[in-house]
Amino acid sequence: MKSTNLLLAVAVSVFSFTSCQQAPPPPAAPDLAKIRTEIQAMENAYAEAWNARNAAAVMAYYADDAVSLANNSPILTGKEAIMNDLKKQFESDTTKMTASFEVLDIFAAGDLVVETGKSTFKVASGSVALTGKYMSLFEKRDGKYVCIRDCYNNDKKE
Repeated sequence: MKSTNLLLAVAVSVFSFTSCQQAPPPPAAPDLAKIRTEIQAMENAYAEAWNARNAAAVMAYYADDAVSLANNSPILTGKEAIMNDLKKQFESDTTKMTASFEVLDIFAAGDLVVETGKSTFKVASGSVALTGKYMSLFEKRDGKYVCIRDCYNNDKKE
């Protein structure tokens, strides 16, 4: 009988101890301002490389397994396909427009970030020739964000 009472006392103590423990705190909310700054820097580097017509430098933006849903184009799967398409764009571009990209919104969860933004393309005189919008999905890999999916299209021509 004593052993049963002792066993019961131990069981109640263990149950009480474990049931009173607090759940771990939820993960800290992502620092959206910091992430936005980091993503905007990536967009600025993309624009700089695009304006220099340096397809290889643009590829720093993308993960090796990225997928791009490009404007007026089939789905591009993988960095090589994206770079080849970009090279064709550069070769056929007679206007030599310059690009800029502006982050509009950032949504983050864990290692994933979704960005929405707008693009502006200007001719040599500085006038706006084309505008558009895009959405990019980033994943943090080896401590830095890389684009794993993007989709973009042009606004209606006026």
